[in-house]
Amino acid sequence: MFSFLISGTLFVFVLFAVVPLLFFKFIVSQLFLSLWFGLISMIYPELEFIRTTTVRSLLDTHRNQGIGAILLRVKGPAQPQAVIRHLQEVVNRKSKNGKLSFPRLHQALVTKCGQYAWKNVQFDIEKNLSVSTGIFKNRPISEFNIQEYVSDIVSKYLPPNCSPWHLIIIPTLDDHHYILLKLHHILLNENLNIGDLLPLIPPTKPSTGFFVCKSPLNDIFRKPESTPMLVEHLVTELTNFWNEFLSNYDPLENVALLKDNPSFTQFLGIMLVTFIAIIKEIRRGMRVIRPDIRSRLTFVSYTIEKEKNKRQLTLSTFFVSILITLDPRNLFKFYLKLFWTLCISLPISLPSIFVSEVFALYQCILYGYCSNTKAFVGVVKTYAPLLYGALFEFIDLARIIFYAPKNIISHILCQKEYLQTVTLSGRKCVAWSEPIKYNHLQAISKSFGVSELEIMLASFSKNLSKYLNQTDHVIPEEIAIFLRNINSNYIFATGVNIRPEDSCSGILFMGLPILNNAKGDTLIENLVKIKNRLNESLEKQQLSYFLTILQTKYGILTEVLPSILLIVYLRYLSRKFAISVTEMSSRHPNVTQRTLWGQEVESAIYFRPPQANTCISVCFNEYADHVKLAVMCDTRLVPNHVLLARNFVEHIEELAQYTSSYPQLTK
Repeated sequence: MFSFLISGTLFVFVLFAVVPLLFFKFIVSQLFLSLWFGLISMIYPELEFIRTTTVRSLLDTHRNQGIGAILLRVKGPAQPQAVIRHLQEVVNRKSKNGKLSFPRLHQALVTKCGQYAWKNVQFDIEKNLSVSTGIFKNRPISEFNIQEYVSDIVSKYLPPNCSPWHLIIIPTLDDHHYILLKLHHILLNENLNIGDLLPLIPPTKPSTGFFVCKSPLNDIFRKPESTPMLVEHLVTELTNFWNEFLSNYDPLENVALLKDNPSFTQFLGIMLVTFIAIIKEIRRGMRVIRPDIRSRLTFVSYTIEKEKNKRQLTLSTFFVSILITLDPRNLFKFYLKLFWTLCISLPISLPSIFVSEVFALYQCILYGYCSNTKAFVGVVKTYAPLLYGALFEFIDLARIIFYAPKNIISHILCQKEYLQTVTLSGRKCVAWSEPIKYNHLQAISKSFGVSELEIMLASFSKNLSKYLNQTDHVIPEEIAIFLRNINSNYIFATGVNIRPEDSCSGILFMGLPILNNAKGDTLIENLVKIKNRLNESLEKQQLSYFLTILQTKYGILTEVLPSILLIVYLRYLSRKFAISVTEMSSRHPNVTQRTLWGQEVESAIYFRPPQANTCISVCFNEYADHVKLAVMCDTRLVPNHVLLARNFVEHIEELAQYTSSYPQLTK
């Protein structure tokens, strides 16, 4: 009861105090931003300011710019000239109108007055492309020092006065080479995909839209069933009714309405049809009309006049329709028809109606269906279960919204702060694990009755425990993390219809239980805790998960919430949730990518950059038939950061040894 009162109080406060305030702020901020961007554009006319605000751009600083990295391991010797040809084709590619498809690849990213802006510079592809000598610290690059070498490259800032991307070709002594791409996240908001810069063969039929895999991060919402079916039935009935209405009251369908003077009822029907036709024409024509007010008003006036003339809808017709309706002869016919229907036709047809209703009820009871959908019993049989199911789905949604403020405060804002023990330097280092076969990982997860994500989190939890023990930290019971699923379209897909934000799920916050050997914890016990924590987060954070999806796709939070408050809130959250976890799902399992010149890409690793006060970013990379753990973190964690990725496979294999003893974990 106390929990209900707290939830109710928070819900009423948000509904009647916060929502109106945010609406007022949205209107004021839009006016202020228009004036602000107009002013700074006058001060710096040579710059093109970025008006779109994202969460990552709010958290960017000069030292911590949010630069991600993608590492490809390619079979065979390096082909620098082929890569150069590909990049030259991309940066010089033009659209149908003759303009550059990716003009930002020629421009430098600068910051003025606290805003990102694009600056025209002299483009030189040699500044954005490097070929390694194959030597690092007087030793040839091989599998023994490749991680240290890549980490050294990632820790360096991008070259100044050039576009914020850099591609490095790394030859090795072995029968393969590496391609490393560093990319600023702002470029992904400029109609550019990561796959456009990678020299890979694009998929024959690129998939668009959001990819739904078996990850629990993509299955947080219980899909409604009754509501869509109810809407579908109502739309069908409404469509049939409207088509019948048009056949009776649209002069373009029923020409007889133009030959005779319509009655008042017919005139109202014609007026409704004309109004709907005007709305449809205006919506269709606004896409090609100039955006200025005069052109649009002229178009609206022309459309109204055109549709009125087509149906002969005039003021004189209106007065004539009233006179015709009030004509005594027409009134007499109307009342005579009404008397015939109520006193003669209806009593005669009642027995037939009763028999059809009884037969329909008999069909419903005996066979479970009704062939006469027009009967009252048939209508009840069709709509009653749908209305009942839709009502419960609405109640379930209302419950989620009602308890959302309390759950956000208790499960997100009140998490304990841990792991922020050093001042972040801003530079990044990376490490990654050995691969594990995805089929093997899937078999282990099925044996325990959990998802692959929970198995990988359990393994990473033990790595994190070893890191804390090595660095003389007190091992806590759990550490707050946030999780997100991204599909491989984010890296490999290309094309104008592909948007990086469509490949991302919402964000889920949870406390990751940490395995403590000193207390006698086992991997199995820790896995059970992880399963329970994840299920609790999935149940309690549905609305916050949905809001993060809206922010990723449409930027709704950065548009509505004040930027200053949002920055403070995000930096506060990033201190509590110091670790970000990304699950990279493959859209094409067991399929490897190939370069434009035919070499096979043996592995692909995505390093998602941590930002604000987040110091560790973990990514479970699923590619082809294997999974690798990748870590990007602050350089203050060097050299112990390798412990976060090392032995990832060994811990999973340790779990596999328990599969015969623990066939299914308890729910």
